[in-house]
Amino acid sequence: MFIHYGMPLGDLINKSLRGEAAVRESWLVVYVKRLTDGDKGKLQQALKVVDAAIIMWKSKYFISTYEVKVKSVVQGELKMSSQELDDIYNEEAYLQKEGKIILAKDFLYGAIAKYGFINEHHRDSVESAWLYNDMEFLRNEWEYYVLAQIRSLREIICTMLGTVPSEGKGEKQKNNRPLKRMEDYPEVFGIDICSELIGQSKHTIYKLTSHKEIPCYRAESGRILRFRRDEIIAWMMAKRQETKQEFIESMELGFAARLRK
Repeated sequence: MFIHYGMPLGDLINKSLRGEAAVRESWLVVYVKRLTDGDKGKLQQALKVVDAAIIMWKSKYFISTYEVKVKSVVQGELKMSSQELDDIYNEEAYLQKEGKIILAKDFLYGAIAKYGFINEHHRDSVESAWLYNDMEFLRNEWEYYVLAQIRSLREIICTMLGTVPSEGKGEKQKNNRPLKRMEDYPEVFGIDICSELIGQSKHTIYKLTSHKEIPCYRAESGRILRFRRDEIIAWMMAKRQETKQEFIESMELGFAARLRK
């Protein structure tokens, strides 16, 4: 089936998830306009279809924790009974019987590499995640690429509805929730804590570091990122927006300086 403006929304979503519908954002705008005629009810229904598709797609995959926990128990890093380990094994076996797919780090790395790295720093970050078994980051990067066009479609629908394109109240609240006081954070930390502190995703932080827009250090052959608390706080404060009164005062000072010349 080829891509055309009259195709059902579900077909477009499925082809996008399979990587068979690479279209420009301008095409998606025209598609949504033709699909809904700008009708609010149709736009809301389209948004429900997109959200349901994203949730259903995500639910098809899971990350196995059984072998990792067994290894941690054997090495004395984790205390779990044999029954608890068996419960995890049986639960994952049940998910597989239901048709769920286990995500492996080699698969995730390969899929990300297939889509392409943003730059050499992004490649280092993905390779580091693969090396240190950071499955959360690998999965997030993979989902970012696979769902990129679906999320663009979703944002277009939300824009036409005049709403904020958030994927749910829970996620938004989680990202904006103050977790602790500044002094409670360690003086030096990795990307997980940096993500929590500034309220941005790991993907965004890797982009900021690759463009040298946030202060950081590269430990262990440049593959592991480290951040200093005081520098990150200073960086956050430097992004403060000037108030209207401050802008007026700075303009008046500039004007007075020019008159004195």
